Amino acid sequence: MAIIKPILRKKSNKHNQFPIAIRITKNRKSSYIFIDQYIEEKYWDSKNQRVKQSHPNSTRLNYLIITKMANCNEKLLEIEYSKNPKSLKKIKETIVSKHRMDFGSVADIYLNNIISRKKLNQYITDKNRIEQFKIFCSNSDLEFHEIDCSLLQKFENFLLYEKKRSKRTVANYMICLRTIYNLAISKNYADRNHYPFGKGKYQIRIPESQKIGLSIKEVKQLEGIQGLTQAQQHALNVWLLSFYFAGIRITDVIQLKWSDFVDDRLNYRMNKNKKLVSMKVPVKAQQLLTLYEINKKKDEDLVFP
Repeated sequence: MAIIKPILRKKSNKHNQFPIAIRITKNRKSSYIFIDQYIEEKYWDSKNQRVKQSHPNSTRLNYLIITKMANCNEKLLEIEYSKNPKSLKKIKETIVSKHRMDFGSVADIYLNNIISRKKLNQYITDKNRIEQFKIFCSNSDLEFHEIDCSLLQKFENFLLYEKKRSKRTVANYMICLRTIYNLAISKNYADRNHYPFGKGKYQIRIPESQKIGLSIKEVKQLEGIQGLTQAQQHALNVWLLSFYFAGIRITDVIQLKWSDFVDDRLNYRMNKNKKLVSMKVPVKAQQLLTLYEINKKKDEDLVFP
């Protein structure tokens, strides 16, 4: 196991002050984590590994050293417990990231990952959720340790009572934030001890959804409605086609192609889970599709314009 101890490095700055560092030693090799504090050599107690009381800020500096040591010890214990051997370089990277990564920076990584998977709809939705959270916090450099239970509860109340969002929508916001926080922890950009989600902390509660269907009378009224604009008629036809095909998702309906229809069957792959689906074309769906056959004759593969 690696050994850590605070030391005073022997390379001074232009003010003849020396940097305080945490030395990590493993297999007789050492690496150093600097705490960005410098003192004159006469103020360092090498025997007790601390700043002498004669220094005007000895109490604060020693407390900082103790805090840094505790954090290093905790990370080393996590590495040891994981039983995953790491080199000295990897140990140092685990204890302290080379780059400062705040919430906004990790959120950008999260969104780029979504784009790489070509999930455009999710990207647009989650980007809006992240922007709403940033606006609420009024902090462009929000650190992960600042995202605590109190902040999350205030954000929830803001969405519920000021933005008038549903409880299900609020849960989706929180799931997005939790995913970003988990990503930060996995990349060692955030401390697991500050994690604000879970039992005894902020818990995401997903309400039971209530679905209210239309009656047969209401569907017939929609089928026979008159006086719509062209855009309204297209929207209604998209909805009706989804209805006739037992509830195809809207994103799948508007991307239907004529090549998806073979031998009076609809064959397509769901965007959400990539599952292949094959359904017989109902009579009413066939009647509706004939309204758009002019597009087919124009060599346009998409059913809806």
